[in-house]
Amino acid sequence: MDDISTDPLAPLKTCELHVHMGGCFSVDDLIELAAPYYRDIDWSIFVDAFDMAYGLRPDPSEWFARVVAGDSSGIDAIRRHFIFTEEDGPDFSRFQAKFNLLIAIIRHYIQHIPDGELEGPRRALDRHRIEGVRYVEMRSNAPDTGDPEGFVRFHRLTAQLSIDACTDGFIARYVPSLPRSAAMPAYLELRQLLDDKPDLHEGIVGVDFCNVEEGFPPRSAADVVRRIHDDNAANPAHALEILYHVGEIYFDKSLESAVRWCHEAAELGARRLGHCTALGLDPVVAAGRRGGSHVREKVSERLDQIDYDLTHHKGLEDAGVEIDTAALAVEREQLRGSSPDQLLHRPYDDHRLEQVIHRQDYALREITRIGAVIESCPSSNLRLGSVPSPELHPVHRFIQSDVDLVIGADDPGIFDSPLRREVEWVVETTHLTPQRLFERLGDPLSHRLGRLRQGAASS
Repeated sequence: MDDISTDPLAPLKTCELHVHMGGCFSVDDLIELAAPYYRDIDWSIFVDAFDMAYGLRPDPSEWFARVVAGDSSGIDAIRRHFIFTEEDGPDFSRFQAKFNLLIAIIRHYIQHIPDGELEGPRRALDRHRIEGVRYVEMRSNAPDTGDPEGFVRFHRLTAQLSIDACTDGFIARYVPSLPRSAAMPAYLELRQLLDDKPDLHEGIVGVDFCNVEEGFPPRSAADVVRRIHDDNAANPAHALEILYHVGEIYFDKSLESAVRWCHEAAELGARRLGHCTALGLDPVVAAGRRGGSHVREKVSERLDQIDYDLTHHKGLEDAGVEIDTAALAVEREQLRGSSPDQLLHRPYDDHRLEQVIHRQDYALREITRIGAVIESCPSSNLRLGSVPSPELHPVHRFIQSDVDLVIGADDPGIFDSPLRREVEWVVETTHLTPQRLFERLGDPLSHRLGRLRQGAASS
């Protein structure tokens, strides 16, 4: 690792704790992968999605033909249609459309190239090594093969490649992502894989809940999380810790509920929480981003919020939140006869927005007390997470708090922003010296997964 005396930020730039395998591929990677096969690749998944998102039907084969012919304009075209920037807007359908350019290429490798399924994970790991990362925890969803065998095979191969990629100067660990809509069966399949292939425990150190957040409150993961904790207690030497994306994209609910979700994810026992912009974005700014969407939420969410407020009323009141327990109890009884999916309309005023700030303070203090770590990914939040500008980024609020915090790149390839650039961005926008930033954050290696296993080994 770089000498901290020459660069105080070296530990932050060389330890990547929030990255997704599919987001690691650079434009150069796409060109090297696709150039030999561009005539044969089925580009429809990309073209159709791009048409839906942008109203255009591009021709990737033509770009790659130009590249092969030595025309640099082909590279420019690939870059424009793949790199996701602020100009694309915080639109997940547009992000997915651009991401599908990579998916089309990887699918061709998986379906038509001998051992092609190994090329994606191998190249993603190599990309980190090239960028100077020394420790990485790489997450990935299995391709949507529609069968458990495909799920197991993908994670087995990727975990083994992570183990094989380790050298004296580079350590890779793997964190399979569980689909929120079917987390329990996916986890049980993963556990069976680890039972059948115990050597993979070296590479697989946790599980990740990611992708679409809206519609999947933390309570929906309670059963599978409970099972994970039970399995960890039964075999702590092979414990899997939990990573949980939350408070990133939350236009389906009130600001209060978005803050609550972050706290509830920590209460589930997640080791690290991805993004949590709901805890650090100014409520006035958040409420004005997308046509007043936060004034509406389902009855089920409002009931959960009432239960939360009644349970935590003492701590919330200490933080400056006004809680009328009697009125909440009456409202709860009135709502219990309503359809859970019925939408309620509760407009914001200045006082309510100020109260959200106090709720954020309370949740941050509770997450700090619990010991969960927030993973902040600046470029991702600015381009996809609806954070309007650098000066409004939640990382400023996080740094001012006492919460444990790490910086991640999330998708360094499609955002064209590797980890070192993300760390430098934090220095530039917070106006902290490198030394002061390191003193605030500490060595991110202290937040890597494996703590439960280390505790088992020392006991």
